[in-house]
Amino acid sequence: MLYGYKIAAVCIAKPYEDVLREFLQSLTEKLRPYQWRVFLYTPGSDLFWNTKSDIGEKFVFHLINQEITDMLIVLEDTIKNDACMQSLCNFAQKHEIPAIVINGRREHACNINFDFSQGFAEVVRHLVTCHKITRFHMIAGIKDNVFSDERIAVMKNTLADYDLKLEENQISYGDFWAVPAKEAAERLIAENRLPEAIVCANDTMAISVCTTLAQHNIHVPHEVIVTGFDGIDSIYYSLPKITSCKCDYAELGRKTADLILNHDRGETLPEQVTLIPKPVLLESCGCKPIQMNDTVDFINNLNDSLTRFQREGEDLSEISAKIQSSQTIEEVAVQLTDNRLFYNMTCMLKTECIDDSLDPMKIHTETPFGDSLYILSDTDVPWPPEQPVISSGEIIPRMKELLKTGIPLLFTALHSVEIPMGYLCFHFMNFDKQNYMKINQTAMMLNSALSGFRNSRYQKHLQTRLEELYQFDALTGLYSRKAFYLRFQHMLEAQKFDAMTMVLCDLDGLKYINDTFSHTEGDNAIAVSAQALKKACTNGMCCRYGGDELIGILTMECDAAQIKSEIQNYLHEYNQHSGKPYQVSASVGVYTSHGETLETMFEKADVLMYEEKKNKPNRRK
Repeated sequence: MLYGYKIAAVCIAKPYEDVLREFLQSLTEKLRPYQWRVFLYTPGSDLFWNTKSDIGEKFVFHLINQEITDMLIVLEDTIKNDACMQSLCNFAQKHEIPAIVINGRREHACNINFDFSQGFAEVVRHLVTCHKITRFHMIAGIKDNVFSDERIAVMKNTLADYDLKLEENQISYGDFWAVPAKEAAERLIAENRLPEAIVCANDTMAISVCTTLAQHNIHVPHEVIVTGFDGIDSIYYSLPKITSCKCDYAELGRKTADLILNHDRGETLPEQVTLIPKPVLLESCGCKPIQMNDTVDFINNLNDSLTRFQREGEDLSEISAKIQSSQTIEEVAVQLTDNRLFYNMTCMLKTECIDDSLDPMKIHTETPFGDSLYILSDTDVPWPPEQPVISSGEIIPRMKELLKTGIPLLFTALHSVEIPMGYLCFHFMNFDKQNYMKINQTAMMLNSALSGFRNSRYQKHLQTRLEELYQFDALTGLYSRKAFYLRFQHMLEAQKFDAMTMVLCDLDGLKYINDTFSHTEGDNAIAVSAQALKKACTNGMCCRYGGDELIGILTMECDAAQIKSEIQNYLHEYNQHSGKPYQVSASVGVYTSHGETLETMFEKADVLMYEEKKNKPNRRK
């Protein structure tokens, strides 16, 4: 339960299909008055091939929270991955969440199934009893396919009830598709074997057969009756309209809601529930007179939808390019403020996705979506939000407000192949097909765009780190010799200086320290000398010029005695408190130039440094 509402978690692939939207709409509307709300979890594909991308799509099911989910509903025929299906059922059983599986058969769940066999049999019976057909030909699906073989068996058994037979030469195979079905019809015509009725295992093949017969001036249904199965929308726009059999998904939604509400009242969910597909008796069997279809509006709407889909695809492609070239996550968010393309949508990113230093090809959290989420977009309110980061337990901002509306919340994962990046939540105010098609369209664009953005920013981060490693000496933190020369040249090009002071610092007794106390201690002495030089040249630029030779450049005339004093004081303070068995000491040469080259300055500072080194008594140089 969430904010006083019970949650029905529905798992469906391809929710833009008409029958699935009918199911979702009737389920939502039936549950709404009883304080139930629907959360839809949809992968971008049916997961059949189990590709690496499918692995990323499946992360959406990790959003199902056992603490707020009161019923799990899975449409198994849309999710064609047995391991994923079993995982969902195991999840429900583990957390004692009642489960309903539609068009599947799973243990520990209520299984709702359409009896396709009985629906198919009803079509055959109709032809025998109402149209007195005795000579049949069947165009089945794929040879040796379980669904195709099942429908062949049903037809044989149904005809047997009327003492009729379906011989092997009365069966063709159309592979559930238009072209093979056309070829099967062409063979029947060429061999002069046309029956009284051709029964097709699905509507797509039936439409193709009718078209083929018409091309040969064979009239349907007066000369040959043709029937299909499935009840797809196209049967109403073919000529003639195809007699078929349809699964009523609106009824399925209402029946599912009734089971949920009855369970809410204390009833036990039944193990099996059966629904019978309903025959759709139209023109291709002669039950209705053939009328010319008024398809103008249908075609116009279809063209409008295709045009809109193509235009939005082009716009999304342009936005994808802008996202990938963005320099900050805020720039990315700006691209999602176009209300023509993005509406009723919330985009949540794992917080690791906004950290340029993290490898985008690795998961850096214990759970797929981590403990916190970044609000990249919430299209229905102004952006940026006051608090851009929320805990993952909140799921999306404004959850309480959206639950009050009663609309379903539709979730899909954002991922970079196998790496979860976050998720989208759509909260459309209606069940318009075009909106539902935007789910996958938008997710695919963002998967590509955000992956590109993250990879680009990570590469930039690595480049910066490499430049830092190249520019700075790892031991001392001072500029490397090569980086020093480049920056010195840039400094000269940017500004002219009246005076420039070079400070050359050389560690005393490095060989002695290395030989006596180890090279580790020698490195320590060099690092301490570097810090002494850096402190004395606070406003300058310092570099490790050689092994223990350190250089500082100040763009001004300086007091040599003061600089030397600061270096020696720093080293004295260190020696007093270091506890080391050796003293860190350095010889320093300071030379101020008024226009000489860097090489000349170095030579003169080097002379001054060695004069100081020679004058040091009892010093291992």
